[in-house]
Amino acid sequence: MDLNVIKGLGTKRIELLKSKGIESVTDLALYFPRSYYDLSNNESFLEDGKFRLIKAKVVTCAKVARIRKDFGYCYFEAVDEIGNKFKPIFYNQPYIKNVFKVDETVYFFGKNSPTKHGYFIVSTYVKEQKIKEGTTLLPVYKTFKGIGQTSLKSFVDQALELVAVDSFLPQNIENKHLELSLQEAVKKVHDPKSKQELTIAKTRIDIEKILPYIKYNEDIKKQKTLENTRFYTNFDHILRLFCDFLPYTLTLEQTKVINQIMADMKNHKPINRLIQGDVGSGKTIVSLIVLAIAVSSGYSAMLVAPTEILAKQHYQEALKYFSNLGLNVSLLTGKTTLADRKEISNCLSSNKPILIVGTQTCLNDEFVSDNLAMLVIDEQHRFGVKQRAKLLNKSKNIDLIMLSATPIPRSMSLIYYGGLDLSVLSKPPFVKQIQTNIVKESKEDDMWQFIKTNIENNAKAYVVCSNIDENDDDSYIGLSAKEMYNKLSHIYGKENVQLAHGKLTAEQAEKVLDNFKNGSAKILVSTTVIEVGIDIKDANIMVIVSPEKFGLATLHQLRGRIGRAGQKSYCFCMARNLSENSFERIDFFKNHTDGFEIAEFDYTSRGAGNILGTNQHGKTDNIFEFISLSTFNKATSLYNQLKNLDIDFSNNKTYLALSEIAMN
Repeated sequence: MDLNVIKGLGTKRIELLKSKGIESVTDLALYFPRSYYDLSNNESFLEDGKFRLIKAKVVTCAKVARIRKDFGYCYFEAVDEIGNKFKPIFYNQPYIKNVFKVDETVYFFGKNSPTKHGYFIVSTYVKEQKIKEGTTLLPVYKTFKGIGQTSLKSFVDQALELVAVDSFLPQNIENKHLELSLQEAVKKVHDPKSKQELTIAKTRIDIEKILPYIKYNEDIKKQKTLENTRFYTNFDHILRLFCDFLPYTLTLEQTKVINQIMADMKNHKPINRLIQGDVGSGKTIVSLIVLAIAVSSGYSAMLVAPTEILAKQHYQEALKYFSNLGLNVSLLTGKTTLADRKEISNCLSSNKPILIVGTQTCLNDEFVSDNLAMLVIDEQHRFGVKQRAKLLNKSKNIDLIMLSATPIPRSMSLIYYGGLDLSVLSKPPFVKQIQTNIVKESKEDDMWQFIKTNIENNAKAYVVCSNIDENDDDSYIGLSAKEMYNKLSHIYGKENVQLAHGKLTAEQAEKVLDNFKNGSAKILVSTTVIEVGIDIKDANIMVIVSPEKFGLATLHQLRGRIGRAGQKSYCFCMARNLSENSFERIDFFKNHTDGFEIAEFDYTSRGAGNILGTNQHGKTDNIFEFISLSTFNKATSLYNQLKNLDIDFSNNKTYLALSEIAMN
């Protein structure tokens, strides 16, 4: 069902939602809240810089203050339940002037303004009269510029009335084995009456998400008992030549993983392996060695990456070694010419040995061959279940190796990758010398001066921001990528600073990165587009602006962009707005460099999906990021009862939408 049936959604808003992956009414119904506010845990107004939920009465009519032509704020006076007066403030929302009436009771969530005494910056709000009787949890959605909380909730509620969220399980099975139907569960997570009701609903949704993974893992386990008819050769010869070409010696861990894969190749066992490698641990070179063995044995192979920049980087690396070995390698992206695409397709159809390094363009049906023996998927979590399945169907009994630079907690690994053989690369080929610091606002000028001194001595620095444009919250004013670019261009000179973000075209992004890598630019201001795969060896400074806005896994990935040649490097967490909980997380990141330790801490500290844990300032963090082991065990028990039923997981529209949510 198309989004145009939703009242209040015009063409611009529909385009915006579709750009965020919400393309249908079903997608909208499955757009889950990112957090919940506990209305029973409200607080009073305090100027302590902490987020809080305040129940207050509106005392005066709203006024609008204009700071400049394109920026202003709306405010009025309110009083909390113990009599503290304060002024709720809304940036760049002039319509607020007509939203509130004197004597209305409202729940406000936000924090005090660091620049205006007695002001409270409102992140979101709900009027008491709008809350259904008995409701204690208020769902809060990730919003988009132009679509606020109130509008988004209205759109989601309409979607829930219009679509049937069908389970792929037969109705009799659903009724017999599960407390809720999927339809009921989805409705309840959008409008829970209690934490217990939310827990039950979330568990039901999680079971729907992970049953196909359990089946997929079971299928892989069965496949391992089959004999692979591929006959690989030249193991020692290729490995020796590669080691001669490499400018460094393979680590013991790299050698161990290569030997694990080669053992399966020699024993004609199907390969289904996940290589989990911490940042800079050398996953790419391991995969290139085994891909070279496959191609030198007369087979074709594919190395697929999620972005064009990363695919080109892999291609250049592969070309460097494969040309010395006399092996064919081609790049396949959306920009590959028709003539080159045809040549690649002909190579496959004529069984000519070749390594194809590419993007999602490799999914196209023209690139199929029974001679395609090995598939390596880099940053596999960036590919949906359906995309991976399509890649695997390009040939019979294809050997699959998946690479992940994002350390996965043991419990999550068990859920999503239980059927795969697991190899771990936890250490880089050299000891990284990265000093991590938390920088207070009073020390920011010292940090910028330190960076200036270093770039004058040929250092290169990343400055990573969470937002492209200005944020309405004055706690974050001046901290967007565009604002930071303007500020640093003034400090260091425009010729020394480049700007990269997700709205750039592939050509623009490539030019920016080339200027930073090979040109005169010394500082790259960006969003997290540089999180994965960007390999600029001489970059040795990373500034992370507002680190509390990023997950620990992302922070670890960002820090992994520097010190990639073993040089002394510096990571600065530019923190102006850390709550106690945020400081604990960032401090752990500061003091730990092992990605697996960081992943486990992040998983544990954020509750692993247990929403009955301790609440802070009336807010429950995003519960949909995690699936608990107890839920996995319930799903496994259910699967064992259903395994003899011929249930098709692959084409159910609800499952596909849920799986994409799980992947992203």
